Amino acid sequence: MKATIYILSILALVLGGVAVALGLRPALGMSSDKESVKRYGLYEGLELVGHVDGRGYESFSVADEDGNRLFVIPLHNCMLDVRYRNGQLRFRENNTNREGFVDRNGNVTFFNTGTGIPATVEKEESGTMNQAVDQGSYAGGQGAKSAGNAPVKMSDGDLKQMARSNPFYKEAAKILSGKLSVDDAQRRRVILNYCEHFRTAYTTKDIDFLRQVFSEQALIIVGNVVKSKAGSEGKFMPASRVEYNIRTKKEYISRLSKAFAANKNINVKFSDFRIMRHPTMDGIYGVCLRQQYKSDRYSDDGYLFLLWDFRNESMPLIHVRTWQPAETINDNNEVMNIRDFNLE
Repeated sequence: MKATIYILSILALVLGGVAVALGLRPALGMSSDKESVKRYGLYEGLELVGHVDGRGYESFSVADEDGNRLFVIPLHNCMLDVRYRNGQLRFRENNTNREGFVDRNGNVTFFNTGTGIPATVEKEESGTMNQAVDQGSYAGGQGAKSAGNAPVKMSDGDLKQMARSNPFYKEAAKILSGKLSVDDAQRRRVILNYCEHFRTAYTTKDIDFLRQVFSEQALIIVGNVVKSKAGSEGKFMPASRVEYNIRTKKEYISRLSKAFAANKNINVKFSDFRIMRHPTMDGIYGVCLRQQYKSDRYSDDGYLFLLWDFRNESMPLIHVRTWQPAETINDNNEVMNIRDFNLE
């Protein structure tokens, strides 16, 4: 226990820099002065709007007839229709060819069987959609470099039908309790979706999603159990110890890419899932969970902490990822959480 407290104290000094990274993110609803906007025309009182900020990140939103942004489209790497038709904005995923629509409230629905882009889409509009896809027609992505399936917004029905065995069940119950503010409940919905997509990104080897969701200044801390060797006479075996390594985003993504290439099958399971809202910084959340990872060549079991920044609703980012081997944790007080980080 003392060793863990000592390690956390050292890490707290290193992680003080997280506040700098967080300070660089725009507040919720704000956009860069260099943002460019492309409008696709008003249909049924709604308009598809494309946004490219000063750093080249592109997202799509829907605005009303007065130009007010109603919501950001929670999709990426998809072919989008350029207009609403009977209250539906149709889309097709490039990787899976699954089809669905975004309704007037921003909810995403997938069809059981896909039939392609509707035949009523005029040829010139199809060309516009293809051009938008080439530029990266999805929310929260980095140009055409990103791939994979975007998180889909969970409806109240999805949350109510969630099984008790689901790792997200307790957090879903909080959202449905009516005790949270509207903004807090909505952000927790987004967290559930992004965390599920974060999990499946490892099983589907979606390296582009993981690359885009980690901020450029992300701090990634990995704990490894080091087994000491026996003495020369084989009579003494010191206890195992934990070494914590700090990696940059580039190093972490590089290691993941090699692991994805070396393993045919990767399986990731979550449990003990908890969401913690920062008490003073709006839009900052910590997620604690237990993760079991198994691949063809390697497996581990440990506790994962993710520091999420939802202040830019079109591009949630992870600023911190920590990993602690389960065998080194004696009780929940030793698991890193949002209180262990100096964010202000």
